[in-house]
Amino acid sequence: MSAFEAGVSAGRRGAVRVAANIADAGSRLRSPTTAIGRAHVASIPRRRRPNPFAQAGLAVLRLVLPVLLLLCVGIACMVYGDRTVEGWGNYGGRQLTAGLVALPLTFFVIHLTNRRYGAAYALAQIVIAWPAALALLPTLLPQILSTSHLRIASAFAVGLFLAQLAAVIVFDALRGPGWWKAPLFGSLFAGIVFCLIAFPVAFAGTGVNWSADMLGYLMLATAASVLLLIPYGLLRSVVPPLSGFGGY
Repeated sequence: MSAFEAGVSAGRRGAVRVAANIADAGSRLRSPTTAIGRAHVASIPRRRRPNPFAQAGLAVLRLVLPVLLLLCVGIACMVYGDRTVEGWGNYGGRQLTAGLVALPLTFFVIHLTNRRYGAAYALAQIVIAWPAALALLPTLLPQILSTSHLRIASAFAVGLFLAQLAAVIVFDALRGPGWWKAPLFGSLFAGIVFCLIAFPVAFAGTGVNWSADMLGYLMLATAASVLLLIPYGLLRSVVPPLSGFGGY
């Protein structure tokens, strides 16, 4: 019994010493930074708000090259709009022209902009390029307006504009791991929109068998959509997507 009491008293003295050491160490702690370090409680620097003028300037610079590319393709379509291509089909009882054959290239250029900068930039590219194209071609406009082809030119212009807008929407909705889906179906849907608007508005009620011509041009646009996947795939590493699109 005496031996047991001696052991208990010794344990108590040891516990008292441990408690005293903890209290003494606590008294030497001046602030929480002494225990966890100053780096852990340092204030987090606030992020600076982006300058809206700098962002606007960057957006303008990003649009310069896309707008120029779309302008070049669009002007080429207009310049070669009267050069017929034999064996490629008809439109309105006439042979298909090189300008109409090159129209799917406008969707291709828009897809590249959509891939790199997103749908907002692609829409801005279209909205800026169309007035610029009209301003750069003052000598051709009077000739077009003075001919009997005003209805055809207007119908094809409206159809192309709406088709380009459709290409932006479909591409943005389908971008993903399957890299070929967005450009393929974007061009296909744009070609369908163009045909359904341009041909009926231009030739309905004129006695022209425009439905057969529309189907023929739709087949041409479909083939162009598939073939243009080759240069699009080759340019994927050259035109990477902007951060935030998940690499698509």
